Amino acid sequence: MLNHFITLQSLADEFNVALKNAAVLELYSQQKNELQISLLANTTPKTLSVSITPQMNFIFMREQIARAKRNSISLFTELNNLTINNITGHLFDRIININFSNKMKMLFHLFGTTSANIFLINENKEIINAFKHSKDFVGKSYENLFKSKEEDFSNLIADFETFKDKMLEDRNKTTFSAVKGAYKFLGSTLAREALHRAKLEEKVHASELTHDDLKTIYQQLINLFTEVSKPAPTIYYSNNIPRVFSMIKLEHLTGSTPENFSSVNEGVKVFVAQSFKASNIDFDKKEFLLKIKNELDKLVRTEKAIKNEVLEASRADEYDHIAKVIMTNLQHLTKGTKDIDVEDVFHNDKLMRITLDPKLTPAKNAERYFDKSRKARIAYEAVKTRLVDVTKNIALLEKLLLHLDNCQTKEQFAEFKDEYDADLKRLHLISEKEKAALPPFRIFKVAGDFEVLVGKSAANNDLLTMKYAKPNDLWFHARGAGGSHVVLKVGNTKIKPAKEAVKQAASIAAYYSKMRNAGNVPVAYCERKYVRKPKKSNEGTVVLEREKVIFVEPELPEDKT
Repeated sequence: MLNHFITLQSLADEFNVALKNAAVLELYSQQKNELQISLLANTTPKTLSVSITPQMNFIFMREQIARAKRNSISLFTELNNLTINNITGHLFDRIININFSNKMKMLFHLFGTTSANIFLINENKEIINAFKHSKDFVGKSYENLFKSKEEDFSNLIADFETFKDKMLEDRNKTTFSAVKGAYKFLGSTLAREALHRAKLEEKVHASELTHDDLKTIYQQLINLFTEVSKPAPTIYYSNNIPRVFSMIKLEHLTGSTPENFSSVNEGVKVFVAQSFKASNIDFDKKEFLLKIKNELDKLVRTEKAIKNEVLEASRADEYDHIAKVIMTNLQHLTKGTKDIDVEDVFHNDKLMRITLDPKLTPAKNAERYFDKSRKARIAYEAVKTRLVDVTKNIALLEKLLLHLDNCQTKEQFAEFKDEYDADLKRLHLISEKEKAALPPFRIFKVAGDFEVLVGKSAANNDLLTMKYAKPNDLWFHARGAGGSHVVLKVGNTKIKPAKEAVKQAASIAAYYSKMRNAGNVPVAYCERKYVRKPKKSNEGTVVLEREKVIFVEPELPEDKT
């Protein structure tokens, strides 16, 4: 429901309160299909982040983020230095409007398809710029291209008889499809919720619905319309992955874990961040899981082949016995014989069928079997050792699959690679080059899109502090306790980290310290230029000056990279 018209209307209302009269600083893009709008609202820097990626349209407000020095492009420069008059949502359409002080208007078409776009129009409703395919739109009338929807909300909530007629227009439709058809603006989530509350199966055909069934569905839809007028934004998680964002409480997702938010914007922002995190970790996991499964399949086949070799190698005694029987029956055998029954003097002269090479003499055949026996004994020990190794590797790969399946964040995935580093290299699941390309530190994103680096060991702490950190970066460490060095990257940017970013960095330092389980941890911090390492001191040991102390709870931010 990120781009549902109900969500967008509520977002527009929240934006209007927070951003009315805000000044436009710049608009730019540093990622395909995403626009960043940098604003100054009551002296507070803010950013509107907008995505028109078909798979995930969204818009939300955040703390100002630092613009990348590379690979970013300025857009809609005609809006620079203007102020926002108001922000509104379009009734029953997935559009948000921003009206500017010079009577220009920006319209965000968040349709969830390839037609999603952002348009800038003048007071005559002529398109003067567009985010995508600008040449196709500039100079054309916006109204001629996009017919306005002016339906009244009360008219869309039809009376029962009209609703019933719409539901039964096509009796072969499932109940779910019929409800969505009757209220086209409803969407799948709310349609499914209405049927769940009505205690009706989604796949039941409309023709099977009774008059009372239709009455119940109708009443539940009215109830939903009432609830969405008082938003209760909620994210529903499954296995720590955000599955659904809803503007109301959903009863049909009782098996999921809900997270409630006081504002729609905050809910959307968290859902987007968690979704990106989940999609990235899902991609990495799937790629690595495939590697492990392929290797496991290969080893299972190898194990089967080795077991056959073991079976063959275990025939050493059998070959030795055949050779001895041939030797005791040399007088009965002649060259050219292929198969023959001879007496086995070692088993009460019972007849025994033996196979001979007709090209060899009986003595040479005996010698051939003695040679096969000797080779089988040598091979038996070798294949047994191989079988033990392969069996161990199969057990290890099954363990890796289990551990990897439990990784839900990039941080956990990186720690998985660290923990099994030697095994992954030995099994050729990760190369030295791939290992070298991995970030040497734990990496997090905090408020304002600032990056935080965290050391993993004493030596790694030294590397972070003395080599990677810049003089103006902020340096953190839990006071009076062992733990990781933590650096909040500031660099030469003119935008200083907000208090929330500093607090989050301190919380990370507390989390990666021996005081992780404490409720309130003192964390010392200062600029990196005031941190020095005494000569001949142990790894990770530093001295700092001009330190400040902040008390925080040990925790990690939601956004990890």
